[in-house]
Amino acid sequence: MAAKLNVSLEPHLQDTLMALLRILPEETCQQLTPHLSPETNTTVVPLIPYELILQISRWCQTTDGKAALRACSPPLDPQSYTMVSLLAGTRTSPEKHFPPYTAKDPEEDQRLRTKDRKAIATLVNAVLSVVGTGVATWLASEHTAMRLEWRALMAVSTALVVALAEIVLYMIWDSRQASRPRRPARKYVVPRQKEVAESSSGPDMVPQASSTAVGETNLRHRTTTSTTD
Repeated sequence: MAAKLNVSLEPHLQDTLMALLRILPEETCQQLTPHLSPETNTTVVPLIPYELILQISRWCQTTDGKAALRACSPPLDPQSYTMVSLLAGTRTSPEKHFPPYTAKDPEEDQRLRTKDRKAIATLVNAVLSVVGTGVATWLASEHTAMRLEWRALMAVSTALVVALAEIVLYMIWDSRQASRPRRPARKYVVPRQKEVAESSSGPDMVPQASSTAVGETNLRHRTTTSTTD
């Protein structure tokens, strides 16, 4: 899984890795050089494989790696090349983004949001009812000759009874919501306006053309008859 991850090549990480190009093993150096070159690393956010950083960190913690780091001028601290130090301030796979959320059924999402709002309103109403009942009982007991201990016990007992009742009512409401059958969405097919216009105007045009033709024929026949006479 780690082999598929990339890490953002931040400026401080790039400077830290640049100092290792002279002392790294040849194979690791060949893998690191393209990522430190701006000509080859042309992504929007410069990236470097997580596996390569892990390989460099492990080499720096070996005996040969520590000796090579201390032999540099100025000497390099091996603790600066642990995974915690190298990955500080970087981002994991910044080129990957979550796809936009697409609702499978907008009506179902709207129904769930409405149900959540009703549940929240019911819980808030229950809490206010319990607190209000306890406070009202405490204030009403001031006009009695009861001691403070009994007044407090009465207020708490009344609040607990109301809380129990609210819990039972909420359970009944939730069970009814879960068992309620889902109504299928109705689909209406609306004909296009163009088709409606063509179907309504078509039959009216034919009789007009027919009546005009008949009128012209009768007119010619009458004219010919009058000339012959």
